[in-house]
Amino acid sequence: MPSSWLISWSFAAWTVASALAIYVLLIAFSRVIGPRAFSQMTAFDFAVTVALGAIVGSTAAGAVGLPAGLLALASLFTFRGTVAVARRHGLTRLVDNSPLLLFVEGRFQPGNLRKAKITRNDVYEALRLNGTTTLDEVAAVIIERNGELSVLPRNGTIDPELMENVVGDDGAP
Repeated sequence: MPSSWLISWSFAAWTVASALAIYVLLIAFSRVIGPRAFSQMTAFDFAVTVALGAIVGSTAAGAVGLPAGLLALASLFTFRGTVAVARRHGLTRLVDNSPLLLFVEGRFQPGNLRKAKITRNDVYEALRLNGTTTLDEVAAVIIERNGELSVLPRNGTIDPELMENVVGDDGAP
């Protein structure tokens, strides 16, 4: 067995203690932030999650000292909390993508498809997964902030408030 595989008991104990401490703090901060911390993610949320993973991994593995890891974790959660407050005060567009109208009243919106980097086939797939059997059943398809496609059925009037922040909704039902 190579000697590089061997570690001292004190180093092993410190690694376990660091991993436990960073894990407990991660859970504590997640509880403070609320359920949105692990809900369906926007691009910003995904970036924060990747950074959290890097911090937790580096700290648990001993590549970064426990105080530095805890400070980095606290800083990231503080930043994320600040952004959450900014979202509530109308600064969402600085952090998140806006929902885009991709299909409305039987017509694709080519400019928005390009912006979203979505193909017609992606929209067709979402329609099939939604149980749609004909395009006549569809009032609109929207790509949401988190990248999911919403299919609005053509079975009544859509409340204009639902379309308020959707880009390209001028001709929406």
